[in-house]
Amino acid sequence: MELDQRLLFDFLEELLGEEGVEVANIIYEKEATDEDISKITHLRINNVRRALYKLYDNRLATYRRIKDKETGWYIYYWKMDLSKAPEVIDKREKDYADHLEELLEYEKDNMFFACKNNCSKVPFDVAEQLNFKCNICGEKLDFFDNSEMIKELEEALGKFKKIEAS
Repeated sequence: MELDQRLLFDFLEELLGEEGVEVANIIYEKEATDEDISKITHLRINNVRRALYKLYDNRLATYRRIKDKETGWYIYYWKMDLSKAPEVIDKREKDYADHLEELLEYEKDNMFFACKNNCSKVPFDVAEQLNFKCNICGEKLDFFDNSEMIKELEEALGKFKKIEAS
């Protein structure tokens, strides 16, 4: 599967944040150490490492390590490896769709109650345990119509499945 550049960029931005994308851009072009990346981007070394570990955990970066003969420490050279990117993106999309389906099922399977201040929405069994009083503000809990939430979840899931099918 050929990966669309815009989709990849959006995915990396969601995964890593803006700073992380800077890190990814550097190791996309050439192999670099975390210290090199930090100097080039002016990012703190911890932020650089966090982005590198996220890339590695998602199988989007690899490294090779070399032992420094003077210090005895290992130096890690990082490089982007996008060969698994389509699989990783597909898995995240499937996880998102599964999450939407779980939310939809939860909303459909429960009757909710909320106070007039909208402190929180609780299912019937919790409202009953609270004697239909809000545990935050103490106001009376009334029936909460979640049909709009159900409709929005169904629409989001429908759009998602439509995109997935194309």
